[in-house]
Amino acid sequence: MDERLRRVLRERVEAYLRDVEGMLRGPAPAAAWPAVRVRLLPLAAGWRSLLAQHGAGLRGRCRHCDRSFRPVRNRRPLCSVWRTAHAHLIGGWPSDGGT
Repeated sequence: MDERLRRVLRERVEAYLRDVEGMLRGPAPAAAWPAVRVRLLPLAAGWRSLLAQHGAGLRGRCRHCDRSFRPVRNRRPLCSVWRTAHAHLIGGWPSDGGT
């Protein structure tokens, strides 16, 4: 990816997240609910899209992360994207998820 495009994407995503956090941490977070709701819907859709890209393939492993050859002993039991999603959206690490 071109460095300029990478920078623009990073800046826009960081600004989006900063805006949502600002609304939630503002003096009256309940008053900002309609605006937060509008921001949360695409965020949920984005997570769903990312997780779909990292869904199980034919061998039951992540279609994206398991593309390169790795010896069986070096494969993680759970995709890092799914572990991160669980940690941030549900809380903590799944008990069977590995490191």
